[in-house]
Amino acid sequence: MKRFLVFLSLSLFLFSALNATSKEKSGTGISPTLLQEIEGSFRMERTDRLVSNILAEMEDGKVTVDREKLLSLDPYFSFKLERHAITNQQSTGRCWMFAGLNILRDRAAKTLGMKDIEFSQSYLFFYDKLEKANLFLEGVIKYRAKPLEDRYVEFLFREPVGDGGQWVGVAELVKKYGLVPGDVMPDTFNASHSRGIGRAINLKLKEYALKIRNPKTSAADLPKIKSAALKDVYKILVLNLGMPPKSFQWRYEDKDGKLTVSKKYTPLEFAKEAIGDTLDDYYVFYSIPTRPFGKLYTIDMDKAVADRPSMVFLNLPIETLKEMAAKSVKDKEPVWFGADVGQDGLGDKGLWMPEAHNLESLYGMPFKLSRKELFETNSTLPTHAMVFVGLDEQNGKIGKWLVENSWGTKAGKDGYYTITDDWFDLFIQAVVINKKYVSPEVLKLFSTEPTVIPPWDPMYKSFTNN
Repeated sequence: MKRFLVFLSLSLFLFSALNATSKEKSGTGISPTLLQEIEGSFRMERTDRLVSNILAEMEDGKVTVDREKLLSLDPYFSFKLERHAITNQQSTGRCWMFAGLNILRDRAAKTLGMKDIEFSQSYLFFYDKLEKANLFLEGVIKYRAKPLEDRYVEFLFREPVGDGGQWVGVAELVKKYGLVPGDVMPDTFNASHSRGIGRAINLKLKEYALKIRNPKTSAADLPKIKSAALKDVYKILVLNLGMPPKSFQWRYEDKDGKLTVSKKYTPLEFAKEAIGDTLDDYYVFYSIPTRPFGKLYTIDMDKAVADRPSMVFLNLPIETLKEMAAKSVKDKEPVWFGADVGQDGLGDKGLWMPEAHNLESLYGMPFKLSRKELFETNSTLPTHAMVFVGLDEQNGKIGKWLVENSWGTKAGKDGYYTITDDWFDLFIQAVVINKKYVSPEVLKLFSTEPTVIPPWDPMYKSFTNN
């Protein structure tokens, strides 16, 4: 009997052990067996210990710079536009606006006969915030019967009014409100450091949004609530940015140093004289490899003015975007573009270049994703808008692009950056091109019906980098 009991106990023990091992292999956690296997896969060699000691004292970016790659580039460009003074968006997400106005100032300088001109970013920023507040309130009214968990409601409350925007914001705001010279309405501290304005406006708008969503609020009360909200936002903006001018007196020195006669303008009159009717000549192109090429898209609620259409863009292969951008730059027309500037950059050297940081040399393993794989894994999105102002072409092949940034003269090389052509292939997402550099066949596609993308798509007002 004793032998039987011992045999039974041993059998149960073995069954439990086998069952546990089976569960280990089929379970979702890191089992002791798997942990042992992982730990046994790595042995600290001499070079590993050296790397470990280095990483204990400094960030990997300091030791992964590929000097051989850097030395392969020279500082010259075969096509280079004459430029104006570098602008500085400072601690704001206004890159899309700065890049847009940097495009328009070229045309204005030529038209007015000036060496240089800078438009007031603060003036457009004022109305951008006011229009975004109105868009938010209209969205809250539209979806007020939806639960707070609804995807659209969650999206609206995430950030009622942010700094981010697209080219459509520049175009529609200028059409509606015009332009003023930079010295007519210069940046205040809070225009160039916008976190405080955003916090105040967003808190106030959420307060009014809850009033709109209150079941006791009648439809007849909604216009009054919206009006009161916009009045409060307007007050916040005036106190932070100043009162935007309805008209102004202005004179300037032309390129020969001759002072013009002072003239009175409204912002719309000034825009008409400075840039004419050119805004509708520009078309937006994206290259999103996870969506079909040759199709027109629009992003729901991605607009600057409530009663104007949302942004529309044509999705094309990256090679086509590059061809159009090159035509424009060679013809001395700058190009607004959007890119993922968090990737493979050397800010102190003013350079974006794939594998400028050689992680493989540090960790002994490859780190590489194709453009499509970057999009498929949410590893890239457009974060910053800038302007192409040159390129370097040798033997019919473009090697690098010259970029005018809006981070001031202390960033990059006196405010300019270089993008290598292979970085363009990976991390450029959007370009805005004058229609004269676009083929008639491609332009026809803008008359097709666009596919609507929801506003929580990564491309929505994505240019926010400061």
